Amino acid sequence: MDVQSGFASEALFSGLSLAEPPADPASPQAVPEATLNSPFPARFIAEAFAPEVEEGAAFFAELEDEDFADSLEQLINDAAAHQLADQRNWSSLPAEADARASLEDWIEPVATEAERALDGFAERLLGRDIYGLPAQDFEQLLDAASNEAQYGLTGYEDFLGGIIRAGKKLVSGAVGLVKKGIAAVGKVLPVNLLLNKLKGLVRPLLKRVISAAMNRLPASVRPLARKLAAKLGVAEAEAKDHASAEGLAEVFELEVAALLYAPEAEEELGESFFEPREYESTDSLAALDTARAKFTERLAAMPDGSTPSAEVEQFLPAVMAVQPLIKLGISIIGRQRVVKFVADILANLAKGLIGEGPARMLATPVADLGLKVFGFEAEAESDRMRAAEAVASTVEGATLRLLELPEAVFEDQLQLAAAVQEAFVEAAAAYLPDKVLHQDLPERETAGESGVWVLMPRSAKPRYRFRKYTRVFAIPITRQAARAIRWSDGGTLEGHLLDRGVRRWPLEAEVDLFEAIPGTQFGHLTQDEATDEALAADSSEFQLLTPEIAGLLLREPGLGKASAAGPAVGRARPEVGRRYFRIRSAALGRINRTKRLARRLRVVLEPSKRRLLVQLRLSERQAQQLLTLLQPPSPTARRDLPSVLAALRQLYEPRLPQILAARMVRHALAKDAAEAAAPVEALLKALAAALSKFLTQRAAQLAAAVAEPASGITISLTFQDLTKEKLGATVQLPEVAVQAGWKSVGQ
Repeated sequence: MDVQSGFASEALFSGLSLAEPPADPASPQAVPEATLNSPFPARFIAEAFAPEVEEGAAFFAELEDEDFADSLEQLINDAAAHQLADQRNWSSLPAEADARASLEDWIEPVATEAERALDGFAERLLGRDIYGLPAQDFEQLLDAASNEAQYGLTGYEDFLGGIIRAGKKLVSGAVGLVKKGIAAVGKVLPVNLLLNKLKGLVRPLLKRVISAAMNRLPASVRPLARKLAAKLGVAEAEAKDHASAEGLAEVFELEVAALLYAPEAEEELGESFFEPREYESTDSLAALDTARAKFTERLAAMPDGSTPSAEVEQFLPAVMAVQPLIKLGISIIGRQRVVKFVADILANLAKGLIGEGPARMLATPVADLGLKVFGFEAEAESDRMRAAEAVASTVEGATLRLLELPEAVFEDQLQLAAAVQEAFVEAAAAYLPDKVLHQDLPERETAGESGVWVLMPRSAKPRYRFRKYTRVFAIPITRQAARAIRWSDGGTLEGHLLDRGVRRWPLEAEVDLFEAIPGTQFGHLTQDEATDEALAADSSEFQLLTPEIAGLLLREPGLGKASAAGPAVGRARPEVGRRYFRIRSAALGRINRTKRLARRLRVVLEPSKRRLLVQLRLSERQAQQLLTLLQPPSPTARRDLPSVLAALRQLYEPRLPQILAARMVRHALAKDAAEAAAPVEALLKALAAALSKFLTQRAAQLAAAVAEPASGITISLTFQDLTKEKLGATVQLPEVAVQAGWKSVGQ
């Protein structure tokens, strides 16, 4: 957009300088440790019977199930979307208890079906001498019992399958205890009772899913999970985010392991063993919603040129409360002194944005950016309120940027002052229209036509859950760019688009941009009021927008945000301040959740069994492409095995090395990634050789699997008898098997 004539000399950021800084922050002070209100029963703390610590840790490792964690992420996102959509049915904002009750009603069919599935699994094992069966017969019995499970609920088959897989592992673990002589048959519960205990874990798990979706899972989950991990002989829990799907799955797996390796705890605590304690914690997110609304109203009411020092000082604690990682640093140097120090600087920087005159300059460009589409026309808000919201977003954004800085910055007055000014300018470049900024401001996010980031959804006011960029990018997506952009399922944007029906390039598409704020879940992004309901998104469509991707896709790298290295496959929870994108096009088919791959590459390392499993999951489109190469339509054409092998290698080579190295370090097969490099290279060579041998000798099995009705195929490569010593020598070729459909370990 053109800069308003004559405004540059009076730009709101021209000649900015810091006011005389306040006094030095206070010196470090000791702060008493907060008392944690535990959400778990005392079984996590009380001493319990563990036959063998090593056995308990090994069993816990075998319970790891990435597909189950993916299904929990889907549940969390669906619950978040349901809660946000449900608010529209209320004449006023619902109380937390009402919102929770609505979510419990919504998730009840999932709980009921999971319990029914476990009951059916237990019935199919009833009357069988599972402790006396030969190992192979026992495995066949478990497979048959689990494969017969028929789910009466569509859309959540992955979650239900994960519960059944946990049941299989629990029964197998019980039999293993007896056969290894660690426990006598009389000390292990009968199978039906053991599975009934597992069934008792389902509803507490789903309650935690609801709490995670509502951002109400307390921080005390983490230390209690650590204590249970220690009880089972697990050195340290892996998940860093206790409220993430991985964190919830880890706690559930610890509880399942406790059924075998901490049995006396239940006897001591009775029925309360599985039932989570009702807990209360401060709803910092709701407090921020309220504080943001009040701050905006106060800014709108202030006269021209006012310095909102008191208003900013009252607002900052609410912002800081939602970022617990910085609480320690703030308390060390004197929370109130730091808040006042930062507030005074921010207030002086913002004072030129306060009042009737600046409001007109801010609000008019906002209206020009097409915000009627975003629901502003229905709000009947004054220019001053719209301008005040932009200023409030700038202050909040600057504060959140500060909270990402190391503690040392908060201990040095000059460093902190410089950081505040830098954060404010960066936030202003994002949340204020370009017309009020210097044209040559280096922090501006775009070189071309710009937009602003607006709190959404408007109908949820004041409980906004994300920001959306007002400009929708209409762009052609070339196949080369799509191939270079990684997708969270382990593939690429190219594969995602092809699986959704794209047949011609470049693809004419529209790209929507989103920014996470405190409390954002991917499910919230599906409640975008600016998008036609018929084009409603699946939560899997929202992908991280890094500067590299923004440059490739939009030619505006400044719109992307750098992020810490995430998982090779899968997604971390939305991080505050990070950006995400969604692609829309008339050429894209709707996502069928029952035919959607959460991860195309799956790795399971089981040190206790000396086994490594690598699974390649191909979509139906990919499988059919392989079939065409294996069975060309022309009778004179020969099958193209080199192209088949090359296509399979492309599925795992970009990301598998990173995954294997991380797993080897986690399970003490290597001390670090550098030491893991040589064994990883040996494993990759063995994989390629095994696939080559399989295609040469048994390509017909691959073709037969593709021809079956199930969507897609799974190619499983299993390394047996794998030890640290053998990884340093010649690695034996893995066994190769192919099945129709997408299989999980234990299915």
